[in-house]
Amino acid sequence: MTTPLDIAAYAASLVNWSELGHVYLFANGKGGVGKTTITTNIGGLAAADGLRVLIVDLNVQGNVAEDLGYVDTDADDEGKGLLAAVALGHAVTPIRNVRPNLDVVPGGQYLRRVPGVIGSPIDDMERAKAVLTLARILEPVADQYDLILIDSPPENEAMMQLALGASRFITVPVKSDVSSRKKGLKALAKDYKAMRTYNPYMTLLGAVLFATGTNATAIRKKVRADVEATLGGAAPIFDNVIRHAEAVAVDARERGKLAYELEAAVSENPAFWQIRAGLADQKSVVTKTSASVSEDFAALARELFSRAAATQQDLVAEGVWP
Repeated sequence: MTTPLDIAAYAASLVNWSELGHVYLFANGKGGVGKTTITTNIGGLAAADGLRVLIVDLNVQGNVAEDLGYVDTDADDEGKGLLAAVALGHAVTPIRNVRPNLDVVPGGQYLRRVPGVIGSPIDDMERAKAVLTLARILEPVADQYDLILIDSPPENEAMMQLALGASRFITVPVKSDVSSRKKGLKALAKDYKAMRTYNPYMTLLGAVLFATGTNATAIRKKVRADVEATLGGAAPIFDNVIRHAEAVAVDARERGKLAYELEAAVSENPAFWQIRAGLADQKSVVTKTSASVSEDFAALARELFSRAAATQQDLVAEGVWP
């Protein structure tokens, strides 16, 4: 009879966990809660600061391509390369320098085939090999990067388990609606619990409020209560939130720009008289709110990476960091 210790030992033989200590996952079982937006903006800021960053898009919608502006270009293979890596077991092949220091493994429609490629494991050992597929194909390139950020898919158990199997630090974006706070967290908690046997090193860093008011005290209390009830209090709420700013979200997706890039573009806005005289298009105007949203992401990045560093120190001291 196979025991949990047998499974853990076999999983450890498949993955060199010491190579994956810098893999961050943004996850929630519900879509539309800011996972992609947070992933791309945190990744972009880190790359702009000189860190070597890899973003892995596990979403069949491939929205990372929209955020970073390479959608409908030759570089966007819509997940075909990632599907091939999963099927053949070889290292992922990223798009290089989508931004300076920022590489991307694209997602998209081809990822719909991944669950079929992985198949239905017949025993615990086969399952370990299947759910650790992403970890195994990231490991050969992991030392090329300071950070690896994974954008997870909503409502897709097989893909979520692949993401959890490769991740060390998990951040949970949530919105104020009941569905993302309860249904989404419940789905994530189920997968998280199931994957602990195969990846015992993944750690919940916390939950971050997305698209909400910066002074939403009542909402924070509700989110904290839901997180504690669903995840057992293991994921404290981040102090920094990403404010609701529809104009910034629209500008970002339409232009393929990140919040800090929109902030830089504000200084290039045409004057009112130029628009009125027909010398410039209103569509070229970038909302000034982008500066505030850019700072939200920067503050969250500082808090997130500081918390991760402190968590790592604690785990090393406890002797449970590989």
